[in-house]
Amino acid sequence: MTPSGEGRVFCPVCSVRFPPPKGVGDGEEVMCPVCGQKLLIRASADGWTGDRVGKYSDQEILDRIDAFARIRGYVFNEMKAEIIEGLIDKRRKFGDFYCPCRLRHDGEHQCPCRPTRGGDVERDGRCHCGLFWMKT
Repeated sequence: MTPSGEGRVFCPVCSVRFPPPKGVGDGEEVMCPVCGQKLLIRASADGWTGDRVGKYSDQEILDRIDAFARIRGYVFNEMKAEIIEGLIDKRRKFGDFYCPCRLRHDGEHQCPCRPTRGGDVERDGRCHCGLFWMKT
């Protein structure tokens, strides 16, 4: 495959495939439109691959949650710093940025978790851990 924008990019955070923006080339950064993860894309014979930018760094999760909130029009609560600290602790203990208030440490609970991406904030006014809130 050539870096012509054909095909889809796989996001390893939220497991979706999305078309890259028009004109994007091999080795460029794109943002997953579902979870906000920055990805470095590469063209290969099998299609586009996306690698997490800054994988497992504190900056990675800060960029991701800010982008996700911006994409969805959410705001953060006053406990943002404490919740981010919990996300970073989970990464140190369990290998990724899992929801700090859930016991499961799997792909569905990588922040922003699948229930949050699926509409919990719209339904409940906030996500399970309270990081993301609807604007009032």
